[in-house]
Amino acid sequence: MLKFSMSKIHVIIPAAGSSSRMGQDIPKQFASFHGKTLIEWVDFIFSNVNAVDTISIGFNNSERKYIENSNYSFSHKTKIYYSGGSSRSDTVLNTLNLIKNYVLNDDWVLIHDAARVGITESFINSFIKEVTKDKVGGIVAIPSVDTIKRLDKSKKITKTENRDELWLAQTPQMFKYEQLIEALEKYDGIPTDEAQAIESLGLKPMVYKGLITNFKITYPEDLINMNQIFNTIIKGNK
Repeated sequence: MLKFSMSKIHVIIPAAGSSSRMGQDIPKQFASFHGKTLIEWVDFIFSNVNAVDTISIGFNNSERKYIENSNYSFSHKTKIYYSGGSSRSDTVLNTLNLIKNYVLNDDWVLIHDAARVGITESFINSFIKEVTKDKVGGIVAIPSVDTIKRLDKSKKITKTENRDELWLAQTPQMFKYEQLIEALEKYDGIPTDEAQAIESLGLKPMVYKGLITNFKITYPEDLINMNQIFNTIIKGNK
């Protein structure tokens, strides 16, 4: 039984996106996949991680009909909130405020996308073990293998970036509750992820090397690709 910190670990899964790029009639988190929906798989994977104490899923209020008129199965660790905001970061912040009554300032909050099912319990355990050693917290990311070009507004190349210094951010991302809520409340604009908000406080999150299977399902072909490798991932979750 693995526990890495005296502080509790609370998972937040923002699941309020419109999924317009998937071209489906329903939000992608409710897409059927290997006998469950995507959101059920993510919940299932994290619920089996012993270090995780609670899971909070933040839906849009418009998605209430999918939840209340379904037989979806969520874990005993999981609470459903209709905390969706105008952006992903708003959904996370709204959910942080809703769970404040049972979360301590020094507790860890782990954020994971609802559309990333290509992750294993063993990987999550390893990530948590390393991040809890860091005072700031950290994220999962993979090194860039492609050459990155910087363009101007006319789509002309202005610079070739040094890819040795470039990593592609994924989730999970994990930070202390007090620090994360402060970062999101103070951020001027809309951060693309939690780490960007934390960085705006002058802090430097650590990076834990991620999995190439942990890509975000965004387009229909992503679901096809994930379908081809998911059986191997499921074996890793046993």
